[in-house]
Amino acid sequence: MTHPDHSSPAATALPRARGALLKNLADFQTELARTVAGFIPGLPDWTLRNELPREVFADLRVVQDLRERHRELGVAPGETHLSQAAPNRVLLDLLCAAPAPMDAIEAVYAQIKPRLDDWLGILLREVRSVYDLPTVPLLEANVELLRRQTAWVGNLVPAGAGGISRDFQDRVRDALKNFPEDMTAIERRRAVAVRAARRIGRLPLADAVIPRGFSVRATLPAKPAPGRPYAEHEYFYAMNFLQEVQAADSCASLLFEAPDLPWDFYFDAARHMWDESRHAMFGRLKLESLGIAVTEVALSTTAYRLRQIIDPHDRYAALTTQEADAFPGKHLGLKAALEHNDALGAMTWSYDIADETQHVRYGQKWLPALIKAMGDPRSPEQVRADAENWRATVLTTVYRPEVAAACQ
Repeated sequence: MTHPDHSSPAATALPRARGALLKNLADFQTELARTVAGFIPGLPDWTLRNELPREVFADLRVVQDLRERHRELGVAPGETHLSQAAPNRVLLDLLCAAPAPMDAIEAVYAQIKPRLDDWLGILLREVRSVYDLPTVPLLEANVELLRRQTAWVGNLVPAGAGGISRDFQDRVRDALKNFPEDMTAIERRRAVAVRAARRIGRLPLADAVIPRGFSVRATLPAKPAPGRPYAEHEYFYAMNFLQEVQAADSCASLLFEAPDLPWDFYFDAARHMWDESRHAMFGRLKLESLGIAVTEVALSTTAYRLRQIIDPHDRYAALTTQEADAFPGKHLGLKAALEHNDALGAMTWSYDIADETQHVRYGQKWLPALIKAMGDPRSPEQVRADAENWRATVLTTVYRPEVAAACQ
C-alpha cells in the first residue's frame, strides 16, 4: 500500500481541504504581488518600471478567481486579509530584505515563480477529474501567467546580469526548500491583523530612482500662459503625463505598506497603480507623436519622496483629493484637444478622466477603512481636509516652480 505524501497536494483532495489549499495559494500570491509592488519605485529599467504594475495587477486578477473558488469549496476568505497568515512568510520577509530592487525581481521571476509553477503542476495533476474540474482552468490560467511573466522578465534581465547579489539568490534558494510543505500545510497559527504601516526589510523605499537614460528635475515644468500656441500646451501636458510615474510609484508603495484590510482594497490599489503607469505611457506616446524621445524629458522623484513622509491613509487621501481637484483642468485639456483636431490628445484626456473618476470612487470607498485600520481618530472629512492643506503648504510649495520661486 502506498501512503500519501503529506507535503503533496494529493493529501488535500476533499472539498474543504482543497479549498484551504487554494486559500494558501491566494494568500501567498497576494503577498508576493504586494512585495513586488514595494520594489517598483526603485527599478532603474524604464520598461520594467512602466510595465511591472500591469503584471502585479494580473497576479491579483488570478487571485480574485482563486478566492471565489475556495469560497465555493467551503473556505471563506475572511473579512480581513491577514498578511502574517500567508504561507512561506519567512521567504516573503527575506525577499523584502533584498539588497537592491533588481535582486528582488531576480529572486521572484527566476526562482520563486518558477518554483510555484512546478508546484502548481503537481496540483493540476491531482484536480484533473470530474470532482474538482472547476479548479482546473483557474490553475491553468495561473500557470500560463507565471510562464509568460518569467519569460518576459528573463528577456529584460538576462541570466547572470551584472549587479545581482549571488549570495542573496543563494539564500532565497535555501528558503525555497520548504516551499511545498508550507504551501500544503492546512492548519496554520491564526495571525493578528497588522494595524500599522508595514515596515519589512528594506521596504518601503523612502525615495524612488530616476530610470537609466533620464536626467533629473526637482520641480514640474512651468505651465504655458493662457493664449500661448497650442503646441506649447501640448508639449507641457505630454511632459506632465510622463511625470505620473510618481503617482504609480506612490500607489505601488501604498500597496505594500497598507495594513491588513479587506482583500478588495489591494485589488483596487493595484488597478490604481497600473492606471497611473498607463498615464505615464500616455505621455510617452504623445511625446513620440511630437518627435521627442521620452528620455529628453527630465523626471522627478520629489512628489514620491514627499508623499512617503506621511502615513498611508494620509497619502491615499492626498492622491485621491488631488485627482478630484484636477477635473476642471482635465476637461479644459480635452476641450482644447478637440478644438485643435488633436485625436491623440483627446484620447489621452478622455481615458485619463475615466480612470481618475474611478480613482476618486476608490478614495471614497477605502479611505474610511484605511483610517479605521490605522487607528486614527480623525474622520474621513478631516483627513481629506488635512490632505488638501498638506498639498497646498508642502507638496505645491516644493514641487511647483512658480510657487517655489515666489517663496525664495
